[in-house]
Amino acid sequence: MRAALLLIHRWAGLTIALALVVTGLTGAILPFQRELGYLIAADVWHAEPPRPDARPLSGIELMQKVERETGGTVSYMSLHLEQGLTQPIFVRTGPGERPLPYDEVFVDPYTGDIRTKVRLADLRDGAVNVMPFLVRFHYTLAAGPWGRFVLGLAALIWVPVCLAGFVLSLPRGRKGNLPERLRAWVPAWKIRRELGSRIFTYDLHRATGLWIWPMMLVFAWSAVAFNLDSVHQPVQRFFGAQGLYTPPENPSPAQGERLSPQAAVDIGARLMAQEAGRQGFAIRGPEAISFNSFSHAIGYYARTSLDGPTERGSTVVWFDEVSGRQIGFRRPFGNTGADALDKTVRLLHTGDVFGWPYRIFVSLFGLLTAASSIAGVAMWIRRR
Repeated sequence: MRAALLLIHRWAGLTIALALVVTGLTGAILPFQRELGYLIAADVWHAEPPRPDARPLSGIELMQKVERETGGTVSYMSLHLEQGLTQPIFVRTGPGERPLPYDEVFVDPYTGDIRTKVRLADLRDGAVNVMPFLVRFHYTLAAGPWGRFVLGLAALIWVPVCLAGFVLSLPRGRKGNLPERLRAWVPAWKIRRELGSRIFTYDLHRATGLWIWPMMLVFAWSAVAFNLDSVHQPVQRFFGAQGLYTPPENPSPAQGERLSPQAAVDIGARLMAQEAGRQGFAIRGPEAISFNSFSHAIGYYARTSLDGPTERGSTVVWFDEVSGRQIGFRRPFGNTGADALDKTVRLLHTGDVFGWPYRIFVSLFGLLTAASSIAGVAMWIRRR
C-alpha cells in the first residue's frame, strides 16, 4: 500500500508541479489585486474632486452618461462607490447588434467623463489590465477553455496527491498507543537546516505540505469547482446541491423598452426589501446592478446579513427587464448544505472573507504551495 501511494504521490505530483507553482505564485499576489491595481494604474484609478465642495454623481447618473456616450447598454455596475476612485462600468450591445471594441469603461465619479475604454484583461489596453490579466492567467493560463480545463484537471489530480502525501508522512512500523505514535510523527513537521541541502529539501517538501494540508484540500476542490464543471456539478448534485450560479430563467419576458437604470435600481431595492421582510434578513446596503439582456432579466445585488463575513454582497433578486416582475431570488449560500459548503470553499479560495488577516494567509499559502512543489521536483531530479 505504501509503495502504491508513493508512486501516486510522486508521479501525479510531478505531473501537476508546474501548474501548482504557477497558480501558487500568482495566487500569492491576487489577494491584494485591488491595492496593486490602484498603484500600477494610478492615472486611471485615482479621481480627485475638482473643488473641495464637489460631490460625486450617483451610480444612476454615471450609468446614464455612459450609455449616452458609448451607444451601448450597461451590463454590470457596482452600486457601492469608493471615495477617490474612478468607477468601472461594464457595457455591451444587445443581441444581434455590432459589438463594441471595448467592454469596460472607467468613469470619473465627479464629472461622468470616461477616463479610458478597455477590453477586460487585454494587456494591449494598458497597465489598468495588468491585475485582471493576472486573474485570468491564474484561473485559465490566459488560454481560454483549454487552459481552464488543464488547470481544472490539475486541481482534480491534486486531491489524491494531497491524501497520499498525508498518509506517507505518518510514521512507519510503529506500535504503541496514540500519544507515542503522535510523538513519533513530530519530526515530520520540522525542517532540519543543519543536515545539508538534501535533508533540507526533503523536510521542506514534507513539512510544508503538512502545515497547509487541510487548506490544500480546500483549494484543490474549489479549483475543481471553478474550472471543471463536468466533475464538480455531478458531485454537488449527488449531495443535494441545487446550484449557486444558475442563470436566471425568464420563460415569458415582457415586450417593450427596457427599464431605465433608475427604475431598475428602485424596483430591485423594493423587491429586495420585500424578500427581507418575508425571510427575516437585514439589508446592509446596495452592491451592484446586472443587466442580462440574453435572459431579459435584471439582477439587483445587495449586502445583507445572509452574506456572513464576506466582503462583497451576493444576495440577489432577479426581475423582468421590462415589466419589473420578480422571477427569482438567490441566497448567497444557496438553499442546501451542499450549496453552502460550495460557496464557503470558493470564498476561502478567493480570500473574500475575514478581511486582511485571511488575505495575508492566502498569500502565504500560495508561496508555500509553490515552495513545496519546487522542493518535490528538486528531490526527484536529485534521485534521478
